[in-house]
Amino acid sequence: MKLKKYLVLLVIIMTFLSSQTAYAGAPYNSYTYDYWGTPVPSPAPYLPVRIIDGTNLGVGNFATPMDIFVSQDNKIYVVDSGNNRIVVLNEKFEVQKIIDSFIKDGKTDTFNKPQGVFVNQEGEIYVADTANARIVHLDASGNYIREIGPPKGEIIPADFQYRPTALVEGKGKRLYVIALGVNQGLIEFDKDGIFRGFVGAPKVSFNIIDYFWKLIATQEQRERMQDFVPTEYNNIDIDEDGFIYVTTSTISEADIRNAINSRSQDDRSAPIRKLNPTGEDILRRYGYFPPVGDILFRSRGYAESGNSQFVDVCVEPYGIYSVLDKRKGRIFAYDSDGNLLYVFGGLGNRMGTFRNPVSIDIINNSYIVLDSITGYITVFEPTEYGKLLKEAIILHQQGQYDESTAKWEEVLKLNANLELAYVGMGKAYLRKDDFESAMKYFRLGNKRDYYSNAFKLYRKEVVGRNFGLFVMGIVTVYILWWFYLKRKHRKEVRI
Repeated sequence: MKLKKYLVLLVIIMTFLSSQTAYAGAPYNSYTYDYWGTPVPSPAPYLPVRIIDGTNLGVGNFATPMDIFVSQDNKIYVVDSGNNRIVVLNEKFEVQKIIDSFIKDGKTDTFNKPQGVFVNQEGEIYVADTANARIVHLDASGNYIREIGPPKGEIIPADFQYRPTALVEGKGKRLYVIALGVNQGLIEFDKDGIFRGFVGAPKVSFNIIDYFWKLIATQEQRERMQDFVPTEYNNIDIDEDGFIYVTTSTISEADIRNAINSRSQDDRSAPIRKLNPTGEDILRRYGYFPPVGDILFRSRGYAESGNSQFVDVCVEPYGIYSVLDKRKGRIFAYDSDGNLLYVFGGLGNRMGTFRNPVSIDIINNSYIVLDSITGYITVFEPTEYGKLLKEAIILHQQGQYDESTAKWEEVLKLNANLELAYVGMGKAYLRKDDFESAMKYFRLGNKRDYYSNAFKLYRKEVVGRNFGLFVMGIVTVYILWWFYLKRKHRKEVRI
């Protein structure tokens, strides 16, 4: 009996030590949320491996850097806003060149507090030269091509102040620009730099109580009330299919709470959106909760109080996207359906934590995050857990369901509490027409809508498989009933 107790105690100790080993090296807690909104600890999907700053690059300290961008040829562009320059690195984080001036009309010109950069497939560079109220277009070598100034048109007010902060180039060489103070959506320019209008204006979040008070309030009271105006975007990215992802951090805490409590799929209180060419939001929000960052957060008076504030987004193939939370210093990753994959990061002074994170991108499956206060670029590499998680999703998207199932099983060995893994296995079995197994895993993953679909298909399969027996049973019952009635009739005739 005593030996049995010692063996149980030994197993508990070994489990604890293995758990500590899985989390070792992470200066933050990694977690996800289950169906009930409870934070569930998970192994760290990414770990910090390196910090890079201007000093160890040999270019002097970065001063309030505001943006980081990885081009298709794996060059890294850092917008060193305070020093009015663009620092270009290769994938080994070695300095390739510094763009701090260019020749325009025979004269030297410079940037003034630039905040954003985008590089297209040809290597051409677009810089959001914020304080100069323009977009500067350079070739791959940093030579001046043209500049695009403030938008002009009847819908632009006379007192409009143009301060571009972020941009992307879409299909047809169209530019989509975010500017400070603009809440009509993205500013669209055609390939010739001509203003074509606004795209993707956020929907107004209507509050019936406020509207009622406006109806009965005096003119002075109405002027003091906040108008029903859309929120403005703060950052942008574009995927390989030309869909544009935008973030905003101005949605109220009350609206975020309502979206969480109602598990809303509406985009009126959405801090992340995916826009099609017509500007319509098509982001899928089919996870347990909408992609708003943290589901549980404290009210005022506590450290890291309030809802997450998204300030940047980076998009990977197969619909995976990661969002940077400035308020809490965390990275939230989601799949194409809006399921939360993992959370990591935090505020602090240790490697892997931040003071004021402002920009995120990904290179060779490693995250790079820029901090505007410290001027640091932090590099995060995936752990085995992080690699398996993405491989399972990608294999499923590629239609390799057996391989996807095997990866999900490996994920569950590292994190048996990940409901998403059970759902992933359920999807794989569903694709293989194994509806009974799919039901089992959807139930374990608390995915009720998927379970219902699998059940309907399973019921149809069972009926189809046993249709002959079913018909034979009906015929047998009918014959027996007929004999019964005939025999009963004979007895009645004899009487």
